Amino acid sequence: MPVLQKYTSPLWGIWKIEESWEQLLHLSERPDEYVPFLNSIQSENRKAEWLAVRVLLERLTGASTTIAYHASGAPYLPGSPYHIGISHTKGYAAVILDPVKPAGIDIEYHSERIRKLQSRFLNETELNLLDKNPETNELLVCWSAKETTFKMTGQKAADWLRDIHITTIEGCRETGFLTVQETLTPQAATYHIRYDTTPDFVITRSQ
Repeated sequence: MPVLQKYTSPLWGIWKIEESWEQLLHLSERPDEYVPFLNSIQSENRKAEWLAVRVLLERLTGASTTIAYHASGAPYLPGSPYHIGISHTKGYAAVILDPVKPAGIDIEYHSERIRKLQSRFLNETELNLLDKNPETNELLVCWSAKETTFKMTGQKAADWLRDIHITTIEGCRETGFLTVQETLTPQAATYHIRYDTTPDFVITRSQ
């Protein structure tokens, strides 16, 4: 479908993936260039996610832009002033662009599985920032905010408990902000992460 949501400060958007990968290829500006890589992907869903990110980027910028990757796996746009963050989950793709500073975004579909993982990414101090019995949404927001922060560090791997720390959470169930500090890099940067929740997904992004 057309872009589900588009915003300009910073420039970012969400695409709801309702098309087949063949339909998305038809919507793209560079179908011939994409075919060789697509032929190396077995999963139909993976092909659709990969293409949805690129079609969304084209819709956001109004131009055909190549996405390249650093050795760490972090994406970048050769020859472009924009920093880019990308994410996809079941049925959705998201892209964020920032001309000044690193950009990060993460989108997560609702799943109760996050409850089984909470001890792996939230320490006791962080859990005390939440309600005594946190909702699935709250846990997903925290996971997603750490994922967004990790992406902005440009590192290959991280320990969610040791390397990325949520220090504040402000807002309501639907929207708000988290302050997250990373200790993966010498800069030990602190980021303000925006979150929004919907009945279908949670999304976090850099400010």
